[in-house]
Amino acid sequence: MVLSESEVLDELLHCSFIFVDKPRGPSSHEITTFVKKLLGAQKAGHAGTLDPQVSGVQIIGLNKAARLLRYVVGQDKEYIGVLRLRQAPEDIAHLQKQMDRLVGKIRQMPPKESAVAKRRRERKVYEFTALELLNRTALFRARVEAGTYVRVLCTDVGKAFGGGIMLQLRRTRVGRIGERRLVRLPDLADALYLAKNKRDVKPLQAMLVPVKEMLKLPCLCIRPAAVEAVCRGSPLAISDVSAAEVRAQEGQEMQLTDEDGKLVAIAQFKGGALHPKIVLCEREKNIT
Repeated sequence: MVLSESEVLDELLHCSFIFVDKPRGPSSHEITTFVKKLLGAQKAGHAGTLDPQVSGVQIIGLNKAARLLRYVVGQDKEYIGVLRLRQAPEDIAHLQKQMDRLVGKIRQMPPKESAVAKRRRERKVYEFTALELLNRTALFRARVEAGTYVRVLCTDVGKAFGGGIMLQLRRTRVGRIGERRLVRLPDLADALYLAKNKRDVKPLQAMLVPVKEMLKLPCLCIRPAAVEAVCRGSPLAISDVSAAEVRAQEGQEMQLTDEDGKLVAIAQFKGGALHPKIVLCEREKNIT
């Protein structure tokens, strides 16, 4: 069945992600609430909280996609930032030598500004690079495991120079999502205006990302007769699968799609059956 542009847009609003270019100032929660109200979503959530003064990539899940954010939060992050040192390094190579000591597995204590429990945790730093150096101020790039505090990295490298603080920070990448795909809030408002008042839904439709694009889980296509059972939350037998990317393993989580490629549910394979964990379809319409 071929859907109209407005029907495609309605489906996306029902369950999709949007990659927002968070500005400095408001909190991640405030940005999420603004987008939720702007788009008239019943639910919305974000993956990976940014401090109010940090800008950049913020992934927001709309409506049923908010339940899928747990599959996004663990992705690696990349940042560009500005570091101010108390004492100037001899040169950029001198600074880089100290940064290299923080690459690899490290143990961090969350900063006092964070709202999480203050206990040391192990994280991995994949890259910590000095890009430019001017006297005591350095531009750097950091690529880190989710949950790494870049502010603490700046403090730690500053210990070799009598102290150091992070002046600015921008998240430039979450997993495969970079800055080129970000949506500015004024542009989102303009796209919504066109959709409501000019019946031009294409700009808004282009800003909404289908959930299948973000999920890395293996995919199983289920038979039409099995979709209604999944919408009721009933387990499925492997015989209900019409096509599969991989063979299901015990305990593995999988995407279940219908034969049109629409995401129906996230299920876990246990005891020879597929048990729905997150149901995304509607029983009456069987759509995501």
